[in-house]
Amino acid sequence: MHRIHLLTLWLASALPALAIAQDAPMLFAPGVISGPQGAGAAAFMPDGNTVYFMRGTGQGDGLNVFEAHRSASGWSTPRPAPFSGHWRDLDPTMAPDGSYLLFVSNRPARGGAPVDMTYDGKRYPGRGMNLWRVDRKGDGWTAPVRLPDLVNSCPTTFAPSVTADGGLYYIGCDGARQPLHLMHAAYRQGRYLAPEVVKLADAETTIRDPAVAPDGSFLVVSQKRAPSPAYRLAIAFRTPDGWTTPQDLGDIANQGTSNMSSQLGPDHRTLYFSSDRATGQGGSGGNDNLWRLSLAPWIAAGPAVDAPWTLPDDASPAFSRDGRAVVFSRGRAATRRVYVSQRQRALWSAPRPAPFSGQAWMDLEPAMAPDGSYLVFVSNRPALPGGKALDGAYEGQSAPGRGGNLWRVDRTADGWGEPVRLPLPLNAGTSVYAPAVAADGSVYFMQPDPATGHFRLCRSRFAHGRYQAPEPLSFSDGRVADYDPAIAPDQSYIVFSSDRPPSTAGSSAIFIAFAHDQGWGTPIPLGPSGIESRLAPDLSGLYFSGPDRRIHRFALAAWLEQHATGR
Repeated sequence: MHRIHLLTLWLASALPALAIAQDAPMLFAPGVISGPQGAGAAAFMPDGNTVYFMRGTGQGDGLNVFEAHRSASGWSTPRPAPFSGHWRDLDPTMAPDGSYLLFVSNRPARGGAPVDMTYDGKRYPGRGMNLWRVDRKGDGWTAPVRLPDLVNSCPTTFAPSVTADGGLYYIGCDGARQPLHLMHAAYRQGRYLAPEVVKLADAETTIRDPAVAPDGSFLVVSQKRAPSPAYRLAIAFRTPDGWTTPQDLGDIANQGTSNMSSQLGPDHRTLYFSSDRATGQGGSGGNDNLWRLSLAPWIAAGPAVDAPWTLPDDASPAFSRDGRAVVFSRGRAATRRVYVSQRQRALWSAPRPAPFSGQAWMDLEPAMAPDGSYLVFVSNRPALPGGKALDGAYEGQSAPGRGGNLWRVDRTADGWGEPVRLPLPLNAGTSVYAPAVAADGSVYFMQPDPATGHFRLCRSRFAHGRYQAPEPLSFSDGRVADYDPAIAPDQSYIVFSSDRPPSTAGSSAIFIAFAHDQGWGTPIPLGPSGIESRLAPDLSGLYFSGPDRRIHRFALAAWLEQHATGR
């Protein structure tokens, strides 16, 4: 997300998408399964050598479930599955052990005409959807059996996904009531229990097409928020407190206008989904084709870090040297304050406003000195008592009362001292933000370029007991916005957010640059997109704010090791 987040976070808008380091999705079985006829919802047998998927019949909006088999020479020509071909069948999903398959169909429960669908008060003849099951029998399948009315409570029940214990996730009605929800029906002693609504997001977000891990540890969904018409892939994790807010899989995964029909592959770590993106083989997108994407980076990263920061918009966790105390910013707009929490064995204390914050001023972006002896933070408080809140400017936009200068507060034996405004020339304007402190006392920060208005990263050296005139970093020239630095204590590397490629209009990538004898090396994208980065106290990881407005962690060890080895 762009550093206009100084407005979005403080003036109450949500954060855009997160992207973790990833490979681009690959077209699945091009020319055989993916192609002009389109394909979606790939359901694999456990050995990965047989796949069932939905495909158009070429007759209007007709759909059937097809099957294909893999041999040494590749995938066979798809043919309709033995249980499909007459009715409108779609959305196959395989039980993790391969013992049965669920699919969606408009076939009637007891003979007669296909099921109609009614949605938003409008009737769609023959477009009804209920869940059906076929069991594996030898090399074939039993006759389809409709799931009970407890699950099929309305003729708009679709997108099933199954856990190893038989639990069922799907899109359907809460009883007979619309609108549609993500539902979960537990399976106990051979029957489904009463389905429950799974609340993953707020009422402004539409959730579709779940793909759940066999152990129920994570769930991939398609989601969209008005006014955007596009469905985007996102992942949620189960925690002891329930499901996390879905994390967007980023712009590399979410190309085109539709990314849906998710299913997990037989390794349970590869996502297969349909998308109308361009195929790269002369196709213009248009048709939905099957794509595969490794979820390993997201699974490795896990859910948003749950520590003392438990609320949306908590940001900028700055740790003491021993990792047993953390300060971070909390609140929105003018209520943003610095909070403090202490680790007590394995638990964190309830966060409380820092004694130097929580007054009439907006305080944010705390940065701890590496030895933990003092803290630098941003505040709109005036330089002199009795003044008014500073006005600010972000990317050429005026923001009254949202200005910022850097302030320092020392840690004492009893807690914290009184805040002191850092001197000129460091605080030369009223839009000085995002401090980071090196071991020698030098301060890195961002401020607008006077020519372009874009934020540039600067350093003020601390020498002979005083701050020196700020100098822009060599790679931060003001042509694109750079912001939110996190500096290694020895200044051997810097992590920051930027609008430079591969950032998009809606997200800003996080970069790392390494110091060398002549200055700074070329910035390298780390993979995630995010803001307000902070280094872990042991320097093994990076904390940053993600698209769900919560704090996430990214492992830095491999990057640092790779750089050290490559020297």
